[in-house]
Amino acid sequence: HLLAQTDNIPAVKKHKFTIYGGVGPNLYFNNLVLAKDYVNELNYSFAGRFMWEPEHSLSLGVESGYYCLYTMDFKDQADATIKNFAIPIQIVISMKFLKTFYFNFSSGQTILLNKVSTSKYGNINASTLSLGDFAISIGYKHKMKNRVSLGVETKFFDSTKLEDKNIALLFM
Repeated sequence: HLLAQTDNIPAVKKHKFTIYGGVGPNLYFNNLVLAKDYVNELNYSFAGRFMWEPEHSLSLGVESGYYCLYTMDFKDQADATIKNFAIPIQIVISMKFLKTFYFNFSSGQTILLNKVSTSKYGNINASTLSLGDFAISIGYKHKMKNRVSLGVETKFFDSTKLEDKNIALLFM
């Protein structure tokens, strides 16, 4: 009789691939020497990950995003602004612990974008590639339904090319 009762229970399907997306504020660690007082250190970040999550605690994936590292507005020249962005393309290793918490380490390359806008000289856009960047994060996720979770993540990002660093609070 016990075998007949378990035949009618549907099996929970395990999914091996997961997509994460997050958005939130970030804080830039101001390392600038010139014009340090003009830097807006509070900005925003977007992040996305595609992860392979087998049935054990380690996962592997790729991550990208769009981080506004800093903006600069000059008080004496109201028409001049500088914006610096990072677009990381990184490999991620993730480890779950305590059932709902996780730790990520990611490393790879980053496209750094610098946008300068002035009414006198026009727009100047420059980009460069930073080869040895990394990020670490710790997060919490709460499972809402079989395929939907909500969470929060604290991410530290370090771009080695220009020694830019920030920390973000992402709502996933």
